[in-house]
Amino acid sequence: MKRLIIICTLALCLLCAAAQAEEGWGQEPLCFTGDIYAMYDDSPNPDGHLKIRVHHVDERPARERQYFICDIQVKSADALSTAFYNPNNMKRTGLLEDIAKANNAVLAINCDFCGDHDSGVIIRNGQLYRAEKTYKLDMLMIDGEGNFSLHNGSRRQDDVNALAQQLLNSGIRQTIEFGPALVKDGQIVPFTTKQDNKNTYVISTRSSQLESRTAIGQISPLHYVIIVADGTRHANGKWDGYSLQELQQMFIDCGAQTAINLDGGGSTKLYMCGQLLNQPTSPSRQVSDALIFK
Repeated sequence: MKRLIIICTLALCLLCAAAQAEEGWGQEPLCFTGDIYAMYDDSPNPDGHLKIRVHHVDERPARERQYFICDIQVKSADALSTAFYNPNNMKRTGLLEDIAKANNAVLAINCDFCGDHDSGVIIRNGQLYRAEKTYKLDMLMIDGEGNFSLHNGSRRQDDVNALAQQLLNSGIRQTIEFGPALVKDGQIVPFTTKQDNKNTYVISTRSSQLESRTAIGQISPLHYVIIVADGTRHANGKWDGYSLQELQQMFIDCGAQTAINLDGGGSTKLYMCGQLLNQPTSPSRQVSDALIFK
């Protein structure tokens, strides 16, 4: 798998060898150390706008788990978007790979599966799809410059219609409703639970639970990090995988200033250059939406 992707990338680079990449983008150091497992780089092309480097850590056989860190640098925010399986019906579902291919994605991950529930403020590619109350979701907001910000903590006081209009007026292009928030302003976000008397946040999964995870963060303008972590579901129903605390620390180690957990478990998939890089626990799981780079 790695070899096919790298050969494809080298062929692209050879075709564009005479072209010079525009200075000022894609030059930041990688967020990880170690070998590059897979890559995509169209920066030698005069119209190039996307550089991806993937690092793979396989902890098997000591542990039944592995993870991928994707360092992504783009020339403009247009490279980052979202897509529904059916743009006319957000409740319809399909394979992540099909969503990616239909939208010419170089890289795609499962998003928040917003078609599976009826809560939160959902804005995708600048269009408002829903404005409903939520009490337990955190919101990632992505503006027209590709910058991330979080609306996390208690959502009980949200005037969702006013919030939706405010976000649209301020140029927010995407809202992703899931969580919990992992990193904010470069610091780990503390988790609270239903047992917390303040009820500031209700997480839908125990923070210490081990399972497959998908999450995204921003390091600096136009520089992003995606972490896709595979766990294993054993015959006794127990998981080996990654806790939210482990996920938080990975983002801190990568230098993320903002990061949020996305839909995971059986939905966790990492698609790149026409292939799945990870080993999903539920390969046939269908989702309503994807976050893509193209």
